[in-house]
Amino acid sequence: MEWVETTAKTVDEAKELALDKLGVDDSEAEFEVVEEPRQGLFGRTRGQARVRARIQPKAPRAKDDSRDRKRRRGKSTGNSRSSAGSDSGTSKPRETNDAPVRANSGDTDGSDDRGRSRRPQADRSDAAASRPKSQAPRRNKPADRPKKEDSPMEDVQTCVEEFLTGLTSAFGIDANVSLASDDEQIMATIEGKHGLLLGPKARTLDAIQELTRVTAQRSAPSSVRIKVDVGGYREARRDALGKFAREAADKALDEGIEVVLEPMNSADRKVVHDALNDVDGVSTRSAGNDPRRFVVVVPDRHTGVDASEDESADV
Repeated sequence: MEWVETTAKTVDEAKELALDKLGVDDSEAEFEVVEEPRQGLFGRTRGQARVRARIQPKAPRAKDDSRDRKRRRGKSTGNSRSSAGSDSGTSKPRETNDAPVRANSGDTDGSDDRGRSRRPQADRSDAAASRPKSQAPRRNKPADRPKKEDSPMEDVQTCVEEFLTGLTSAFGIDANVSLASDDEQIMATIEGKHGLLLGPKARTLDAIQELTRVTAQRSAPSSVRIKVDVGGYREARRDALGKFAREAADKALDEGIEVVLEPMNSADRKVVHDALNDVDGVSTRSAGNDPRRFVVVVPDRHTGVDASEDESADV
């Protein structure tokens, strides 16, 4: 049967039109949706539904071979004779379409109705347990890599000086960079007062210090610590924090109360802990969470925990 094709706003309407053309019922037709309408903006539909349909083809009946019919007739005749002759002997149970129910006690050969061997569940689990498990191939562990040696101090100093000189030039600042170092630390100071390099609460200076450390570590790896200062700001900040901490300690001793300081970064908190470490009658502890973590100055009559050990930031 040839296909007919119809279009409508919806798929159902297109199918109805196809049924009208074919003149058959829905159950006698075969459909193929070629295209469906698309959903547009604000719930509107775009395009039309296109459906192909035809009458379902009927499968031709298979021709019955005459030889097969004669063979089946001969078997049915022989079966009827054998059943008639067995009436005088032992009677056999009449077969029905239902499968015979086999009792568990009679199933001693360990096989099912189709002759396939059936193993008990316990035997299967035992066999699975005894079967060696597949192991993933072991990977050879890489040999311990030798630890890289520190670069010479001169190479690290050169890298720090070149980076800071280029950085100040990028900022449009003409300033010298001086270096002071020992076996554990390099202190690089950008001379002059440059507020642009400090930033609010020295955040820009901290960022410059971190960039300098990362750049030097890539070019000349070393375990030496690198500090960056601008115009002696860090030293002045350390002195001011020490003075502020001693004033807070005097207030805690005079009034016998805990004094809570403003939130500080880890470096400033360590300065406060170190400044009051040798002051008799008070102790310090840190509280809160970063970036709002702060120092509490506690008089000895209060239960105070010295938290100077938890401030591991470099100063």
